[in-house]
Amino acid sequence: MYEPNRGLVDRIDGLRFDVVGAAIGLVLAALMFPLRFLSSQIYIETLPIVLGLGCAIYLLATRQSLSTDERPQFGAGFARLAPALVFFGLAGMVVVAGTAGRRTLLFYDLGGVIGTLLLAQVVLIRERDFYPGVVLAQVILLGIVVRFAALYTAPGYIGIDIWSHMTYVEAIAQGNSLSAIEHTKYYASPFYHLLVVTSSRLLDVSLRNGLYLSLGIAMPLSVLLVYAAGRTLVSARWAVFAAAAYVVSDHAIRWGIHIIPTSMGLVFFLAILFQLSHILQNEHRPRDYGLLALFSAAVILTHQISSFIMLVFVGAGLLAQLLLRSDLIRKPSSNNWLLQSVPKPANLLGILIFDVGLITFMWSLTPYNGDTFLETVLSYLYDTLFSTAGFLNGVDNDRGGGAAAAGGDGGSQFIAELAVYMDTVGFLLLLFTTVIGSLVVLRRRRANHATFTLVITVVVMLFFVLGLPLFNVNNFVPGRWFAFLYAPMVILTAIGLRYLSRNLSPKAVLVCLLIFALVFPSVMLMSSDGTPDSPVFPSQNERLSYTDTELTAVQTTGAIAATEGQPLYTDHPYATVFVRTETHPAEVIRLRNGRAVLDGTTVYRTYQSDGGSFFRIGEGAGIRNPDRSNICPGATNHVYANGDVQVCQAP
Repeated sequence: MYEPNRGLVDRIDGLRFDVVGAAIGLVLAALMFPLRFLSSQIYIETLPIVLGLGCAIYLLATRQSLSTDERPQFGAGFARLAPALVFFGLAGMVVVAGTAGRRTLLFYDLGGVIGTLLLAQVVLIRERDFYPGVVLAQVILLGIVVRFAALYTAPGYIGIDIWSHMTYVEAIAQGNSLSAIEHTKYYASPFYHLLVVTSSRLLDVSLRNGLYLSLGIAMPLSVLLVYAAGRTLVSARWAVFAAAAYVVSDHAIRWGIHIIPTSMGLVFFLAILFQLSHILQNEHRPRDYGLLALFSAAVILTHQISSFIMLVFVGAGLLAQLLLRSDLIRKPSSNNWLLQSVPKPANLLGILIFDVGLITFMWSLTPYNGDTFLETVLSYLYDTLFSTAGFLNGVDNDRGGGAAAAGGDGGSQFIAELAVYMDTVGFLLLLFTTVIGSLVVLRRRRANHATFTLVITVVVMLFFVLGLPLFNVNNFVPGRWFAFLYAPMVILTAIGLRYLSRNLSPKAVLVCLLIFALVFPSVMLMSSDGTPDSPVFPSQNERLSYTDTELTAVQTTGAIAATEGQPLYTDHPYATVFVRTETHPAEVIRLRNGRAVLDGTTVYRTYQSDGGSFFRIGEGAGIRNPDRSNICPGATNHVYANGDVQVCQAP
């Protein structure tokens, strides 16, 4: 009576899941393509094309099946010349940033060229002349230069949230107690704040330098964890490739510049990625699980969003474990370049139970908005699902956005669209190669627990990052997920490109590798997410760093406005500095017919007239560039000015 089931199993057993997956991907791409007629949102327009191309190229590669490495290769001359050029270029980047006092377009161009040289070394140097340690050292140095050029040329801090966190850190340092943050959600997750205070005292430096010399250094060094995780699956060459791609990715740079608990959570997440990959690919002992539990607890005691992302990753590992126990999926093969060993099965149920239990316990104790963190986030999620959620609700259809709407001329609209594509091309290119890598590991003879965990993790994370926002569900703060998502994506990218290099014609291989090596580093380094201190398109993206005069004006203006007992008005993001440093309440200026609606104290800075400042306009907000006379007209009382900043009060 079991024959029908056995026949179904035999039919399924004869299928190639990678080919079936590629075919399903093509169908999904075709079904999603008409969505572009409902919305002009950039991902709605581009994701079906990326998915379809990735699946089509994989199917083409499976039909050729050359099984030989067709990469063009350079010898010892290039292996010696390229590192010298990289070090010379890094020195040039330091000089450019130091001379200009900020990261300029020339700085980003040099970084893009160096990133291309790094990837070229990985894919073009022949085996006997390739030394992974040499290239990996260049990768780390590039990461340090890119991040510290921003940190030490910008006065103060870069970003928005960091001003709040450093205010907490100062209070903890002064009071020698966590009581200063007992009413915030970080009272139960204080690792970041304690690290900064401890580093400052141990190194006998300021809190700012304590942050930069501890977590600031850890951020570029954490790429070693990406390399180590990749090394459990692929050769050293392609593990270095994954590390190089990660170190120049925009969101990885973002959290190395805007250093907040998310940054520390990312470091611990990468440690978990490596440790779990090690457990799944090698013989493991109880101490390996102990380290995994230790890193999990560290994430939970550092940052709530990072904790949830970690939970998704471990849950993906458990789901992969359940899938691979089925004979329908796993058919081990000795001819498997991904499977370096066949370890005993790893059971992740205990780790998942531990993580869920500790997260539930800690979140139940964490104060947030007058309630516990767990109750608050569940309440917000309930309200969203049953009040505002809906397909394409809240999706921004204006790809130009920002300043383009202000001017309306063709030139500004072109720049606006160019800025949007610059922000998304790097991610789309990485997603394209990730699709190929995911299909590679779906073939049953290559299936193993670690690779299936990476694929499931990417799929689930993409659902949270790109899927839920289509239904106006942004409760999980999707912008914080990308740096975590990039880690499994770059490893799958390395797997995918390694496969293409052995299964496409030499010309096709050269085109694929050159496009990635030439485009990816440059667009990632110039993305607005990786350049918060000095955007490439200053009229389209806000600058989240401040000049000395702007920071000086914060303290002085706060003292002047304090006598009024009312909020002062300025642009966003400048208003956030007043609020988060607890200097004085501040709100964003409302513009009417291009002029500020004057009410109390107004703060003008020259950046408002030529940068990416946001103002309230009607029911929304947008980038505008009003003249000083439209913010502080002559009829107002001018009470403070220091060159860049002018403060006026309504008569």
